[in-house]
Amino acid sequence: MRLITVDNGNSNPHVGIFQDGVLSNVIPLKNYSPRPDDFILASDVGPPLPFTPTYDLKSKRHTQKHSFFFDMPVHYTETLGDDRLFFSYLLFKRFQEPSKKNILAIDAGTFITMDLIGPEGFMGGYIYPGINTFLSSYAKGSKLPVLTEKRLTINDLPHSTEEAIFSAADIYLESILLSTIKKTSPDVICITGGSLEFIKNKIEKLNLKVQLESDPHSIHLALALIFQTHLQTKDS
Repeated sequence: MRLITVDNGNSNPHVGIFQDGVLSNVIPLKNYSPRPDDFILASDVGPPLPFTPTYDLKSKRHTQKHSFFFDMPVHYTETLGDDRLFFSYLLFKRFQEPSKKNILAIDAGTFITMDLIGPEGFMGGYIYPGINTFLSSYAKGSKLPVLTEKRLTINDLPHSTEEAIFSAADIYLESILLSTIKKTSPDVICITGGSLEFIKNKIEKLNLKVQLESDPHSIHLALALIFQTHLQTKDS
C-alpha cells in the first residue's frame, strides 16, 4: 500500500507518494493515476479532485469555535481552510511536545497565510495576497504590465514602471511580515509554499532573533503524520 497525499491548492496542485513512511516523490496532480491499494489523504482548497480520498478528514472537523481537530484545540470557525489546519497540526505536534512554544506558520502561495499556533492550539491568523497575486493586480490598471516574482529588492528610488511595481511589492511584503511578527511574537517561524524562498530571504534580512525553519513539503508531511498517528492502525 502507498500513502498518497494531495496538496490541492489554488495553483500548482501536487501529489506526494510515500513508500514505507518516507516521502519518495512529489509530482503534479495531473500526472497521478490512482492505484487500487492507494490510501489517499487530501488537503483540498482548490478545484474538484478527479478522485475521492480514502478518508475524509473533514469528518474530524467541528462546526463551532473552540473545538478540536483530533487532539489540537482550534479557536476558529469551520471556514478554516484545509491547508492552514493541517500545516498547523504538524507544527502543533512538532513543537508543543515536550516544549511549549508559539509558532508562526507561514504558507506562501497564491495567498500568504500567517497563523499562530501555541500551547492552546490553533489561535487564528491572517490571509494576505500572495506575491504573484499582488503583482497581477496591477494589470487591472491602464497600460500597466503583468509581472511575476523574479526580484523584489531595489535599493534606489524606482526609475521605471517595472521598478516601481517591484519596489512596492517589496515594501508590501516587508510590512505584512513585520506587522504580523510583531503582533504574534513567535518563538519559531515555519514557512512552506511556492514562494518559500522569497519569504525566507526577506525574514533573514530583517535580522529578527527568531528560530526560522522551512520545508516545501509541509502539507504532505502533515497528512502523513495524521495518517501515522490516527489512521494507520485503524484503516491500513
